[in-house]
Amino acid sequence: MKMKEPVECRAGRNPERQKETGRASAPGPSIRTKPAGVILAGGRSRRLGQDKATLVLAGKPLAHWVAETLMPLTSELWLVTNTPLTHAGLGLPILMDLAPDQGPLGGLRTALFFSRTPWVLAASVDNPFLTPELLATLAERAVRTRRPAVLYRSDQGLEPFPGLYHVRLFERLGGYLQIGRHVRPFLESLRPETLTYEDKAISMERPSPFFNINTTEDLRRAEAWISLSQFPD
Repeated sequence: MKMKEPVECRAGRNPERQKETGRASAPGPSIRTKPAGVILAGGRSRRLGQDKATLVLAGKPLAHWVAETLMPLTSELWLVTNTPLTHAGLGLPILMDLAPDQGPLGGLRTALFFSRTPWVLAASVDNPFLTPELLATLAERAVRTRRPAVLYRSDQGLEPFPGLYHVRLFERLGGYLQIGRHVRPFLESLRPETLTYEDKAISMERPSPFFNINTTEDLRRAEAWISLSQFPD
């Protein structure tokens, strides 16, 4: 995958963008342009013991696995991180978290702040088996909803990422982050538009598109799936 030259890292508050975000009082009936895309890479990777974005899986960094799937479906794509120097070599445009150590919701809030489109398509950097069909279905549902988020619900419950989020959530998310960091309680409170995903086809040879690499065992499982040629490098 050939990445763009990284743009200047953006950080801090943008007064003009803040005004624009404040005007987005309702999601509107449809997505008229491609959403902005964001890869959330601000975690500390305590269980894995190494940076996830630069972790090589089948010859390419995890961040590139995710970026390759998101790029065709988004108007622009950012990597949100607390460690820009670590990730500069990935060749992806970088955003620094508005406030560090606020978890994935903090990264999402950063993307909502800088987005130039009404919707943001957010994915986790440790989620290498996303499919274009999965993401396209989110966008199709967003065309018909007035709710501020469109998410999947799998056998494991509400799946925060990948998900589509409207910029109107910026202020509400900021208020929530003053009292909590837990992702699912906040998302459930939004009463999001949900799509049901059934893992009937998942097996030892076919991973769930929501599979996350959190441990070395997860990494070995991902490598095994790829070696079975289900996901060519």
